[in-house]
Amino acid sequence: MRMSFLVLALSGAILSFPAAVSAADYITDAAAIVKAANWDAMETVTVELDEHSFAPQDLKLKAGQPYKLVIKNVGEKDHYYTASEFFKSVAWRKVQTPKPHGGEIKAPYFSAVEAYKDGGSVELFFVTVNKGQFEVVCTIEDHKDQGMHGTITVE
Repeated sequence: MRMSFLVLALSGAILSFPAAVSAADYITDAAAIVKAANWDAMETVTVELDEHSFAPQDLKLKAGQPYKLVIKNVGEKDHYYTASEFFKSVAWRKVQTPKPHGGEIKAPYFSAVEAYKDGGSVELFFVTVNKGQFEVVCTIEDHKDQGMHGTITVE
């Protein structure tokens, strides 16, 4: 795990893992959901992080759909894409940085993704499970107050 983290860190991304998690906090049958998903029907959604905005600011996703969510920093500062409640509500396949020099991590869920300035990016592969509206923010300094916030709605 340490080597994977290092590879991701050097590729322009940092993933944040929760300190203490119980099975009730995330989708426990994620492996079965991911295995049953039709990955040929995967939808790709890209969110660009800039000073001080997400584009798009609000996402609308469909429950039961496999997704590849690309978080790309086009700004001149590092930015987080933090949506811990949403990240716990999906079935994770993997998170990776772009090939050929990236890496991947598989885990029950993540609490935040950081993309480094000037083109850092992270690709998140998951199946939406729980419907609802989830907050997403940049947790660096005053970035949220300056406009780096939005929602992810799963219908």
